[in-house]
Amino acid sequence: MRIETLIIGGGQAGLAMGYHLARRRRPFLILESNTRIGDSWRTRWDSLRLFSPARYDGLPGMPFPAPAWSFPSRDEFADYLEAYADRFDLPVRTGVSVERLWHDGTAFVVETAGERFEADNVVVAAGFDRVPVFPEFAGELDPGIVSLHSGDYHNPAQLQAGDVLVVGAGNSGADIALELAKSHRVLLSGRHPGQIPWRIDRPHARVLTPMVMWSFSHVLTVRTPMGRKMRSRSLVPGAPLVRV
Repeated sequence: MRIETLIIGGGQAGLAMGYHLARRRRPFLILESNTRIGDSWRTRWDSLRLFSPARYDGLPGMPFPAPAWSFPSRDEFADYLEAYADRFDLPVRTGVSVERLWHDGTAFVVETAGERFEADNVVVAAGFDRVPVFPEFAGELDPGIVSLHSGDYHNPAQLQAGDVLVVGAGNSGADIALELAKSHRVLLSGRHPGQIPWRIDRPHARVLTPMVMWSFSHVLTVRTPMGRKMRSRSLVPGAPLVRV
């Protein structure tokens, strides 16, 4: 099959790209490995809520349907992504995993388990955190110690009694650690990525947060020297802590 633009990944980045291509009436196709749009969110831990308020969680052309300063759950956001694709009639093929991508000198070639695509343009929007990363010593732990990645964590019932070590102090690690602290003694380990200097769920955040979001969308972008310099630094330790 030949297509002008092929988008690999039907998450928020892939869908937003599809929205803009559709507006320009350019032919494209989105490939999503999950059986439903939004399933990458539905499989995360049960209590997950987005770290940013709903007013900043919408994709182009469709605001998130929730109170502006609420924090949507994982399922609410997953359903929103599915509704977004339906509303703009985006061409998405679900249950399709890309196995190989290369350029044959004329076009990009994408291979899946049962089909081959050729495209003039390819957008890889599969996400940067899909592959679990474990410390080298993880395989040497005593078999009696429950050890799992955050991608496999759903709720405290998966853990046995006793202390818990959470490795990674970013937003995900901190959020999971806070939940586990209600029933376990928790040790949180990792480089501190920094945090915004106010509680985002407090009333005064409704004045301060828009100022920060404006700076990220207009000043600290890849279009400015300052933004490009900050990007190389921010991608290493992770994003600053927000809601947690």
